[in-house]
This record gives sequence, structure tokens and C-alpha cells, in this order.
Amino acid sequence: MPERPLTLQDLIRRRQAGEFVGRERQLALFEENLRLPVVDPRRRFLFSVHGAAGIGKSYLVRQFRRVATDHGFATGHVDESAYDLPSALEALAAGLGPCKEFAKRLAAYRQHRQDLDSDPTAPEGLSSLLTRSTVRAGLAAAGEVPVVGAFTKAIDARSAAEDVDKLRVFLSRKLRSHDDVQLLLSPSEVLTPALVRDLGAVDKPLALFFDTYERTSPFLDQWLRDLLAGKYGPLPPEIVFVVAGQRPLDLNLWGDYLSVRTDLPLEVFTEAEAGRFLASRGVTDDRVVDVILGLSGRLPVLVAMLAESQPTDVAEVGDPSGSAVERFLKWEPDPQRRTAALFGALPRRFSAEVFAVAAGSVDHLPWLLQQPFVTEQADGFHYHDVVRSQMLRVLQRRSPAEWRSRHLALAEHNHDSALERAYHRLCADRAAALPEALQDLITAFSVRRSLAPQWARMIVQAGRETDAPDVVRRGTELVEAADHMALIGLLVDDRSLPAEARALAHSERGVLLRAARDFDPALADFQAAVDLDPDNICYVGDRGETLRRMGRAAEAIEDLDRLLAVDPGNGWAYGCRGAAFQALGRLEESLGDLDKAIELRPRYTWAFGARAETLRRMGRLPEALADVDRAIELDRDYIYGMMRRADILLMMNEPDRAAADLERVVELNGHRSHAFFLLALISRSHTLILAALATSAAPMDRAVCLWALGRQEESIAEIHAALAEGTPPSLLVSEFQLLHETTGQGVEPVLAILE
Repeated sequence: MPERPLTLQDLIRRRQAGEFVGRERQLALFEENLRLPVVDPRRRFLFSVHGAAGIGKSYLVRQFRRVATDHGFATGHVDESAYDLPSALEALAAGLGPCKEFAKRLAAYRQHRQDLDSDPTAPEGLSSLLTRSTVRAGLAAAGEVPVVGAFTKAIDARSAAEDVDKLRVFLSRKLRSHDDVQLLLSPSEVLTPALVRDLGAVDKPLALFFDTYERTSPFLDQWLRDLLAGKYGPLPPEIVFVVAGQRPLDLNLWGDYLSVRTDLPLEVFTEAEAGRFLASRGVTDDRVVDVILGLSGRLPVLVAMLAESQPTDVAEVGDPSGSAVERFLKWEPDPQRRTAALFGALPRRFSAEVFAVAAGSVDHLPWLLQQPFVTEQADGFHYHDVVRSQMLRVLQRRSPAEWRSRHLALAEHNHDSALERAYHRLCADRAAALPEALQDLITAFSVRRSLAPQWARMIVQAGRETDAPDVVRRGTELVEAADHMALIGLLVDDRSLPAEARALAHSERGVLLRAARDFDPALADFQAAVDLDPDNICYVGDRGETLRRMGRAAEAIEDLDRLLAVDPGNGWAYGCRGAAFQALGRLEESLGDLDKAIELRPRYTWAFGARAETLRRMGRLPEALADVDRAIELDRDYIYGMMRRADILLMMNEPDRAAADLERVVELNGHRSHAFFLLALISRSHTLILAALATSAAPMDRAVCLWALGRQEESIAEIHAALAEGTPPSLLVSEFQLLHETTGQGVEPVLAILE
């Protein structure tokens, strides 16, 4: 067969291979591994490259990728430009050829997220539930509800069922397709299998590279381990993963992969490696080499930068006490280029338009993009962190006024990016701009809580780059917050913020506290929000819903009345008020409000479930059954609806059908659910009732189990505990009547106590 003709890409790869100096051992190890059969016990499928910033990790990864390409591998690459899991999967797929199924699913996900994020009618908690944490099917009554994105908190699922059900009904109304709802609730569970199936169709071996892993590991680390474990489907055997970051992979998390993993720690160049590198760039004078090694500390990125002008005399290098950046700029004879290089460092990333604002024009952009410290990534061009930090220090020292004016211009230009706008204002005005940045952080938090950590890191970065200790201290407090509750708690009492911002912070913390059933402090937060911003009627509605959840239904109705007077088309408020009327036994009014909620929102699953409960209490069982049937039709995994249908079927003396619903709930939710308790009662099994008692933490369920076991004094103590927690007496009556109906046991003493 004739040899394939050379292409330009072949020539470029050969030239790059010839220029590569240093890290020869790591490169040889990687290349030899690619040659080994996949069944060879020496074959490694995971490489962990780690070392300090500027040590050359990204450069080595690029060489690994070149070698893999030369060996016929299809390659995918992810770096810090990926901001969440879907964007990381998109970056991987971009280098692997057509991934048709994945591309179709990703396009649907992006469009739905864009629509939902801009929808002002979205229920509370939408943005936080639709983040890097996965919301799984049946979560409404599961053991944990991820409500804070990267920071998660275990919440009793039964208490949070209404919140998640409202989210489900909103998505069901907006998207209609169950598959689309699942895509939004759990993108990793839908997108990753699609990508894995596409990978299986690639007719080449695969090499997947994860660079700057210290930035992406918060959302990639667990996913990557799940991928390797086969959670998303089988991977082809001819695949290799390269993970490069400042820290090695955590042994406690990655210990299972030691037999297929190679660690490649990188240090600064040895003197011999640095000498060979400089020689390859034409720098051979011993005195010049000594000066460059002293300036760079043998950090590869600085060695490359200082060698770029090929100095042949110490005088060309300059005073070794100066910074490496100043030496680099001195070597460039064009003063306009030197200035452009400095101003180009002002934005954290840049496009041609941003560079034009920073530098005044794009005249020197083609020259700048050829420099070794500038790389192109998915979100724009970036300076290497080490180089950029030094250039920023030079610019601040050389021209403080220009520093401020250029940052203000960049802030004005970034009108579509609140994060970058706040960064540039902090750089321009330091601590004076901090209150505005914190106010913007709170707004971002209210839109999508997962955005808060990157805002906190941005504040720290701006403070460090401007030597502003107050900004660094405040940002560090936010970065080190244990979870979102702690983070927003740092802002609620910040007197530097306007009242409206503090009100929003109180409201956001109130939502988190209410979801955790910590009702008293939640109520205090919503009251503070009302006091600080009395014109925002939404805070009154949130206060009312909190009162309802506390069992203070009459007070809740007053607040919800106020909200509906201002916003008579608010289906959520009608639903909440209908549930409050239900708790008071005002069933006709409850039915009217829930009818109105469903009229305004015809696919309001939670309202169908609530109306079914009202109809059940009114004795209108066929209508109640029709409502829960409709709710489950809208959401086939609607746990609250299945629970209510089981109750109704038991009252209709259809225990077999009720058991089928309860078994489905147990399947989704596990043995700690209320469904397991009901199954135990239906079975009349002493063993199962004991098991339900052992696993239940709810005083109401424990009270019924104890009564069924004949332990009446203990049961009465649990009844009092349930009442103290705010459980409505009517609900306790309903549960004990159910016990009587299913087992025939007398419950009159309990009913007398509750009356």
C-alpha cells in the first residue's frame, strides 16, 4: 500500500515533537503504555498528572494528546472553561467526531435551561435544584433532597415533598414530556449514557484529557468515578484517561483504581532540563542561562517566556532583580506591543472585542496570540495564571490611573456578565466597590445558588490582585462558608448593603431553613425581609407559606390573602391557601381555592394531590381517586399522589390496589418511608410492624405502630410528641382511623385524647 502523503497537520506535529524538551520520561511512559495490549497487566487506563501552577501540566497534556493522535486515537479535552457537567461533556464530545445522540440531548437541555432560568413564574428552589447536584426520580419522598447545588444538606424527604412536587409540576407544565423533565432534573443521568453510547460507535481508540482539574473536580470527580465504575454504560476497552491538576487524585476516593493508574508528579525543571530547553531555543551563554534560571525559578512557563527573545548577552536579559514579566516586555522593541501585552492581562479572559476595550484597539492582538503564555479555550483567550499575575503587578505599579480607567471601561463593556462586571469594578475601586459586588452576589444566589462559589472566588481574586486586604478577607469568609446556608448567613446582617439586598438575603436563607423544616428561624428571616422591603409582596407570601408549614394555618391565610389581593393570578398562592383551609377543616373553602389553582395551572400536579386529600376528607372518594389518578398521570413517579391514592383505596376497602402503590413508593424511597409503615399495617404482620417502628423517626407513625403492638402508654407519649412538633390533630385522627379500618383494633381512647 503506498504511504499516505504528508499533511500540514503531520508537519506541525513533527515540529512540535522535535521542539519538546523536558518531561521525556513522562512522555515515553505514556507512549509505551499506548502500545501495550489492553489485556496486558502493565497497561494503565488512568494517568494523574499533578504539580504547581506554571509547572507545565497543560503543555505535557498537549504533548500526550499529540502522541495519542499520532497513534490513531480520537481525543477529547476538558479544561477550566467548562463550568458544569453538561459543558464538560460538550467539550469532550467536540473532539471525538459526531456524537449525534448526545448533541441532540444537549441542545434540548440548553434550550430548556435558558427558558426556565428566564421564567419569572418559576417556583422557589428551581435554580438550586437544577444544578450540578442530581435530582433523581422519586426525590420528593427520598432520603435526601439536594437543595444547594455543590453544597448538599440531608432533609427529611417527606417534609420537603411539597417543595419538590411544586418543582415537578412546574416542569411538567412547562415541558410536558416526561423525558424532558427527567433531562432537567437529572442531566448527568441522561446526557452521560447518550455520550457513552456515541463513544461506543467511534471506530478508533479513545483518549480523554481533563486539564486544570483543580477547577473542574467539584463537578467532575464523582461523575468520572461513576463513569469508570460503569454506572452510565460499558466503555470500550481501548480508552485512556489523563487527569491533570495541581493536586493528585484523592487516595481515599480513587484507591480502587491504583492497579490501573499511574501518577506523574511534576516538579520545576531540573537545571539540566532547563539548560536543554534553553539550548533548544538558542540560549547557550552560561551567564544568560544563570540569569534566566534565577528569574524563572526554573518554572517551565517562565523559562519559556524568558527564552522567547533568544538573548545572547546578560545585558539583553537585564537586571536579574527585576520581574520576569518586565524582562519579557523589555525584550520586545515595540513599546505599543509592550503596552498591549500589559493591558491584555486586565480581563480574566478575552475575545477580540474585550481586548479592544482593554488595549484600545486590536492592532497587536495577532502578535499577542502567538506568545507562549496565551492559550485559546472554549470561553476565550487566557493568559497563564503565573504570567498574568506578574503583568498585573507591573501595570498597577507603572500606571495606577490607567489601571483604574481601563478596568472601569471593561466593567461597562461586560454589561451582559454581572460576574465580570463586578470583578472589574472591584479591581478599579477595591473595597469601595465591595458592597455592590456583594449585592450582585445575592442576586446571583437567588437565581441559581450554584453560582455563589464562583462569585466568592472572584472576590478573593480581585482582592489579591489589587492588594486589598478587606476584600480578600470578605471573599475568603464566603469561600470558606460550609454550605449555602452559611454563605448567605454572612450577608444578611451586612450593614454596608442596601435594605433591598439584605431583604433578599433573608428571604433566600428563609427558603433554605424552611426546606430543612427549621421553621422558627425561617419565619424570622421572612419577617426581616418584609420589614426591610415592605413593598415586595412576595416576601409576605413566603411568610404565609412558612406559617402554614408550621401548623399556623389561620395566620398563613392572612398573608396569602394579601398576596392574592395584589396578584390574583397566582396559582401557587391559591394552592397554598387551599392547603391552609384544609388544615383548618374548612373543606369547602379549601376545595374552592384548589379548584382555582388548577384552573390557573391545569397541569399543577401538587394541587391535584392536595385537592384529592380535601375530597377524601369530605368523603367524596371517587372524585378524590380521580384527582390522584390525574396527578400520577402527570407524573408517574409522584410519590405524594401514590400515598394519597393508597389512603383512598384503603378507605374504599381495596387493600390489594393500595399495596401496589405502597410497594412502588417503597421501591423509590426505601424502608424508612411512611409507605413502609402503611404496608406493615395492611399486612398485619407483627414482624413488619416492629420493623416499621425501628426505622421510623416520625412520632405520628411510631404512635400508630406502638398502638398496633398493644404498647398504648408509649403510643400516647408519641402522640404528644407529634402534637408538640405541630402535627395537626386531624391528621393523627385520620391515621388512627386508618389503623382501625385495616386491623379492626379499637382506637377510641386515642380519639378521645385528640378531641
